[in-house]
Amino acid sequence: MELLFVRIASLIAISLLYMLFDLFNKRNIPSILAYGGLAYGLLLTLLYLNATSIIMSFGIAAAVLAIGYGIYRAGMLGAGDVFEFATLSLVLPFQSVPLIIHNFQFGLPFIISLFLGSGIAALIMVPLYYIPRARSAMKKPIGRAIGRPQLFKAALVGTVYILFLGFLIIVLGTKLGGVILMAIVAVGSFSVILFEVPITNSMAKRISYKGFEEGDMVALNLMEKSEINRIKRHVHSFNRLITKRMIKEMKDKGARYRIPVYKNAIPLAAPIFIGTLLSILFGNLILLLLPF
Repeated sequence: MELLFVRIASLIAISLLYMLFDLFNKRNIPSILAYGGLAYGLLLTLLYLNATSIIMSFGIAAAVLAIGYGIYRAGMLGAGDVFEFATLSLVLPFQSVPLIIHNFQFGLPFIISLFLGSGIAALIMVPLYYIPRARSAMKKPIGRAIGRPQLFKAALVGTVYILFLGFLIIVLGTKLGGVILMAIVAVGSFSVILFEVPITNSMAKRISYKGFEEGDMVALNLMEKSEINRIKRHVHSFNRLITKRMIKEMKDKGARYRIPVYKNAIPLAAPIFIGTLLSILFGNLILLLLPF
């Protein structure tokens, strides 16, 4: 029991450190935190003193690193975020019972709860932060930035959520907590899709390769397909993820393109920290939809 509290305290401390560095260190995570955290997680895994538990923990962490690396190379996740998820999965591979809602977790890996909690936290934080920011930066009403594609997608997603909420209430008999959770997710998803363009514009700025940093992500959705193809013909390494090779090639070829790059994107370590707290307290949030 004492070791469990050490694990829980470690989850909070590590995710808090990642968030603080992400927020106040120009989103640079020190190597000592990334690699030291992994080593600490490995130590806590070994303290299970059970071969099966150790092998399963290592397997989950290896899967997180492998999948996370693929997502990182696709330019959709930062390297520090991959290390953080892997570290947290080692600290607590499985969660038996959450601290507040004592519902059984069916042996699901803790990292699944963390992914869900972090995603829901991000869905709430992104519109709350970026919509007011976009509205103050625009010279015209923010509603004029909403195009027909966004209206159609938002209407479609909203309809699906309404039908799903009806299914939860009428058929599944989901309790009030689960219904509230899905309503929050629905509102967040609807807002992000509807205000996709102004939100993305608030996150990105057009800069030349001189302002690039390795690991930055290109906002391809703000570029025309013809523009992307033109740059790719000139700069063969051009992709969503900015690499040293891409920066060097653009420098060597004297590329003068100004490309939209996510320089003001939300620090993902913040929703991961909130997701960690949610997972510790409530467990896998999807399980709240079950009627028991």
